[in-house]
Amino acid sequence: MNGREPHARQSGRHRRGVDIAQVDSRSWDPAERAAAERLDRIEPAWTVWYGPGTRCFHAVAVWPAPEPLIVRARTADELRGLMREAEDTTPPPQGGPMPDIPDDSRTVCWDLPHDLPIVGKARAMVRETLVAWELCHLVDDVVLVADELLANAIVHGEPVVRLSLWAGADEFRVQVTDRGAGQPRQLALDAEAVHGRGLAIVEALAHDHGVTPLSDHPGKTVWARWHLPSHGAPSTP
Repeated sequence: MNGREPHARQSGRHRRGVDIAQVDSRSWDPAERAAAERLDRIEPAWTVWYGPGTRCFHAVAVWPAPEPLIVRARTADELRGLMREAEDTTPPPQGGPMPDIPDDSRTVCWDLPHDLPIVGKARAMVRETLVAWELCHLVDDVVLVADELLANAIVHGEPVVRLSLWAGADEFRVQVTDRGAGQPRQLALDAEAVHGRGLAIVEALAHDHGVTPLSDHPGKTVWARWHLPSHGAPSTP
C-alpha cells in the first residue's frame, strides 16, 4: 500500500545478531501486597491478603461466627472500612479469637474461604498458634498435617471449611471440617506417584487420626491427634 516491503515482526527480547537479554520475573502489585501485609499485622482479629489474580484485597475473620465472615475490596482503605462494618454486625468475642476454656484446655478455629491460596496463610496461623502455646516440638508435623487436610477439604470438599486447633492437658488435635459428602480415603500408590499421599502423610506423622461425620449437616470432620507428655515425664521419641 505504501510502497514499502512487508516484513515479519519478531517478538520477544532476542533479535538476530543481538545477545540474549536476561529479563527478571515480575512481582505483581508489590505496593498492594505490602499494604495487605501491614493490615494483616495490625488486625489480629482478621487474616488479610492481596490476590494478584483478582486484583482485590481479602480479609477473613478469625473468630467463630455462624457463617464465614469474609470481605473483599479494591483498596486497602475500603477493606478496612468493610472490616469495621462487619465487626459492628458480628462482633468478635471479648478476649480475641483464642479464648480460654474452663477445663484449662485451649482452642482456636477459623472459617476459611474455599480457595487454595488460603492454605499458605493457614500454615502460618497454625505455626504461630503452636509457638504461642509452647508446643514448638510439634510445629513441623502439625503444620504439614494441617496443610494436607486443608488442601484436601478445599479441593474435594464443599464450603464451609473450618480449621480448628485444640490442646488439652495430655493431647493436641487438629481438625478440618467441610460440608462435602465424599469421604477421604487412602490410595494404593506406586513409588513414582506425586499426588494422593495426603492420608499416608497424616498417618505417618500423627499418633492417631480419623473421620467423624457431621450430625446436623452433610459433611465430615477429619482430625489428627498427638499425645502430649505429662508434666515431669520424659517425652517419648
